Amino acid sequence: MISLPSLRSAVCLSLCLVTSLAGCGNGDRVKVYPTKGVVLFEGKPMAGGGAITFVPLTALEGKAAGGVIKEDGSFVMSTYEEGDGSIAGEFRVMIHQSTMQEPETTPDADGKAAPRSEPTQTVAKDAQIPRVYSDPNQSPLTVKVDPNGSNEALSLELKRM
Repeated sequence: MISLPSLRSAVCLSLCLVTSLAGCGNGDRVKVYPTKGVVLFEGKPMAGGGAITFVPLTALEGKAAGGVIKEDGSFVMSTYEEGDGSIAGEFRVMIHQSTMQEPETTPDADGKAAPRSEPTQTVAKDAQIPRVYSDPNQSPLTVKVDPNGSNEALSLELKRM
């Protein structure tokens, strides 16, 4: 189970990774290709939503893509602008699943914040993906973004290990 602080750190790390990997030469942008799909866990859309990052398997010019996984398992990759896609190449796929919901605070009658309760688990243990999928070096999931093919119907199949 990934705790809420760990998920925040993972999402932040993913976003930092996306923005800091191999920059573009001379301010030019490397061409990106629309890239979207669905993350499935044992044949069903991954529960809870989360974050997805493509980590290049080889040195590539351009920036790595990242995105948000919606609660229905769908995702759209972004590199320079929201939803623009990914550069071409082969990538290891990092997936972070949201399994907890942070409690909401409401002010009391005096306008002070009420004490916070603990986060709520929103994804049952049997629907949680293995942690290895969030490891940038060990995730067994890879994808190829093909400049000559369709990258708009990717189906990323995760399984229990």
